[in-house]
Amino acid sequence: MSLLREIQAAIVQGGTDIGSVLLKLRLLASRLGSGPLEEWIKHESEGYPEDSEIPSYRVMDVIYRGTFLGPFGSAINNAPIPPYLIEKFAGERWTKYEMRASIAAVDELVKSSAEGSGTLCIDASNLILLLQGKVYKDYACNDIQGTISRAALAEIQHAVRSRILELTLELERSIPAATNISLSGPEAGANMNSDRVTRIYQQTIYGNVTSISSSGQGAKFYLSI
Repeated sequence: MSLLREIQAAIVQGGTDIGSVLLKLRLLASRLGSGPLEEWIKHESEGYPEDSEIPSYRVMDVIYRGTFLGPFGSAINNAPIPPYLIEKFAGERWTKYEMRASIAAVDELVKSSAEGSGTLCIDASNLILLLQGKVYKDYACNDIQGTISRAALAEIQHAVRSRILELTLELERSIPAATNISLSGPEAGANMNSDRVTRIYQQTIYGNVTSISSSGQGAKFYLSI
């Protein structure tokens, strides 16, 4: 079986480790001579550096709730904070969290959160200072918690799988010679244009999506207990 067909067979099987599929895909990308495709695979396997662009499927919405203390012992507990206010006073980077961890780390977060509340939390301690006195008049912000649903992480898993499958199907359609590559060879030949492979990769992974701004400074990801 060709390397490309092995990848397709593995990715459609339930429970297959995405990490092992990515290793085979990285070998295929090397044989096809596409550096940008290799780089995407490396980032998915090892994580995205802070200065690199991430695909849109790795940007997740964050929902915030806060505790506010007022005069004469009054309090507003677990109050939702509108994203508009957060973006106005702190910036969009707080409402759009960039998941830069490796796909293996995403897998572990999904598994771990399955035994808990089903949500993940953002360390929003710095956000308290940015929103102080700007949410409820005469009420001090005492605590803020930002949460991301477990489903958003599961969507990253699904997105990576679906893009790998879509990528290999498009390579099969557009560059039939790619199906001749196996673990032992052959190397890419004249009938396999590396620029064409890169264009297929860019359209499949990024489409027409523009760059995403960086996430909140010092944002820390951890499991909710």
